[in-house]
Amino acid sequence: MVRDLEVMIGGNRILEKAGFTARAGALTAIIGPSGCGKTTTLKALSGEIAYRGSVTLQGDEVSRLSPMALARRRAVLPQATALAFPFTVREVVAMGLQVAGAGAPADGRRIASALEDVDLGGFAGRFYGELSGGEQQRVQLARALCQIKGSSAAKPGAGARANPMQEREGKTAGATAFVPFLFLDEPVSSLDIRHQLAIMQLARDHARQGGGVVAVMHDLNLTAMFADSVVMMRAGRVEAEGTPEAVMQDGLLGQLFGCALKVGTVPPAGMPFVLPQTATLS
Repeated sequence: MVRDLEVMIGGNRILEKAGFTARAGALTAIIGPSGCGKTTTLKALSGEIAYRGSVTLQGDEVSRLSPMALARRRAVLPQATALAFPFTVREVVAMGLQVAGAGAPADGRRIASALEDVDLGGFAGRFYGELSGGEQQRVQLARALCQIKGSSAAKPGAGARANPMQEREGKTAGATAFVPFLFLDEPVSSLDIRHQLAIMQLARDHARQGGGVVAVMHDLNLTAMFADSVVMMRAGRVEAEGTPEAVMQDGLLGQLFGCALKVGTVPPAGMPFVLPQTATLS
């Protein structure tokens, strides 16, 4: 999916020859110290910034896809979203439906369902700017869920070619459908532990249904708990890639973050600790 990825911003090289694969049907977590290029990588994957190298999504180069075609193939949850106008929660979530093209009755059901999925049932009429940071984050996830659940992303089948107008509109002839990707940038950073577990479970459920998920993560325990594959980044490069069991080792983590870490070691006596692996949603 990502090969020899390079990104320059303001004359500075942010990514250098980065490469990894994020599979459909799997949750891929990107971890690493702040400033190592995780968010920049996600922006390149989603088509938000220019890049050198190759980034493919369902087999097609991202830089060559039209905005509508991209919107049908992936939804993005950024770290934070500031809105300049007094939108209601319903209006923000409905923005994801502009890609889906559903009718009015279906729109209402999808908005309500997405808000229930993120534990915000009853919030539709509230103003987005009045919500807490964690609630806003969940509203944006509901928007992304509406987008991916309603999208009919497609690519040409054997012998089928889209005409120029269809390609600009993200439509193809003789096409076969696929499940869109979900790109998440620190999706649980503002959430309490219950909602962290719920959101990560939503992401993993999407992957189990055939969609790909790429999530920038800082919580190593949640990463180990939910990720199928982990990409370790440092200074704009990919240092390691593999299953959590394979790459989340003392030595690799210590080099990555610049501090001594012991995987699976109990803290000193008397120091309390809580792991999400021991929690269950009721």
